[in-house]
Amino acid sequence: MNSNAATSPDGPPAWSGLDALPRDLAAAGRDLPLAIAAWVLADPAVAAELFVAWLATADADGVPTPACCPVVCQLAERVAAVQPDPAAWVARHVPALAACLRGEFERYDPDGTGLPRWPSAAEALFPAEFAPGRVTADLAVLLSNEAAAFDRLAGDRTDLERTLDEAEGEQRELDSWLKESFWNPEASAFDREEADGVTTPDWSPAGLFPLVWGGLAEDMAVELRLRAANLDPAAWPARAWTLFFALLLKTPHGTAVARMRRAGLPAGASPPVRAAWEVLAQGVETARAPYLAAIPRSARWVDAHGRAFARGAAAAGAVLLAGLLVRGCVQRENPGAESANELERRARIACADGRHARAAALYAKAARRGDAVYFGYRQAGEWMHLEQYAEAEAAYRAVLARAPETPNARLNLALAVLRQGRRAEARELYRAFADDPAAAATPELAARARLATVLLERQLALDRE
Repeated sequence: MNSNAATSPDGPPAWSGLDALPRDLAAAGRDLPLAIAAWVLADPAVAAELFVAWLATADADGVPTPACCPVVCQLAERVAAVQPDPAAWVARHVPALAACLRGEFERYDPDGTGLPRWPSAAEALFPAEFAPGRVTADLAVLLSNEAAAFDRLAGDRTDLERTLDEAEGEQRELDSWLKESFWNPEASAFDREEADGVTTPDWSPAGLFPLVWGGLAEDMAVELRLRAANLDPAAWPARAWTLFFALLLKTPHGTAVARMRRAGLPAGASPPVRAAWEVLAQGVETARAPYLAAIPRSARWVDAHGRAFARGAAAAGAVLLAGLLVRGCVQRENPGAESANELERRARIACADGRHARAAALYAKAARRGDAVYFGYRQAGEWMHLEQYAEAEAAYRAVLARAPETPNARLNLALAVLRQGRRAEARELYRAFADDPAAAATPELAARARLATVLLERQLALDRE
């Protein structure tokens, strides 16, 4: 393959590979994001038609067909930038993009835990790395970049204020996880987390994907660029390799781009992927020109001298390592910049929308940053909404361990125990509350506890009969 675009007598590039590059959704299939990224360079009008057609397939949940991976807003930015009137194009389509963004977060994080997971090996960028419940940094990076791209596209649209607020919160949470929990300073790599909570350094290609993350810190970038010097296309699925290359074009990591371009496409690529790669590889200079102009000279220098910079850092040896270890420990314990009040506000919105798992996760974070008793009680209430009574019981017991005389928590603990079928234990909890002299301060709750005790006594008697 010729890696340099030919030039016609009139000046514009004479792209090769366009005959095999899909022009409609059916021909593109799951390779649609790559086709759009390539058409952005080769023919912006076709890119816009293809993107708008894709956006129009979104269902009631905001999920387009094919779902592919979360890059809709990132591609929208690129398509908009090459339209005759970018602002007008964005204004027409940003409401649909808002729906797609919400759909992406629901699709990849349906429980609202803040830790997105690929739904299946077939949908994962790296099927060989997929395992049920496993969290990898590649998906977190794509979603963080999606939220950032939507924020730039929507600007100050007051009609999208709620989506903007949610996107900002999601991005902040993802970036916090990536920086404080996923980045392993001792290994100089991003971790992956298994379903049982065990974390290990991710040496797979998924662990290199944060090179395209908008929030990547320079110390992380240096380490990842060193690994990228040994990029081997044989270890990558062709679709993931090409998408990574397309996203890298908008970053300062020119050495990684050059390395991938020289290495070429992995074996076994489909014709649409091969065509997209050919166009993207030809258009490197065209694609990177506007981005490089905005990158400070200092960043370009670091990218060009990454190896020497890393050797100099290594010379600091023990001092640097000790600093990173201390910093890593502090960051792991640091709950983040978001206040407890802000987390509570987001939790109340999630609760009002019926996303109780999301609200429970937010209250858990708020409890680490503020009033643990109050927020723990609120979290337990979300578990009750979800009918996850074991989790609610554990949360109420944690509240009572801190504040044993909290009347509502005592009464709700009995209810959570009862809902799990442990009637005798629930009866004793109700009786203990009703007989406690302190219950006089809450006569309505005491009356409810006495009634529950009587009713459970009758039920237990019937059970014995």
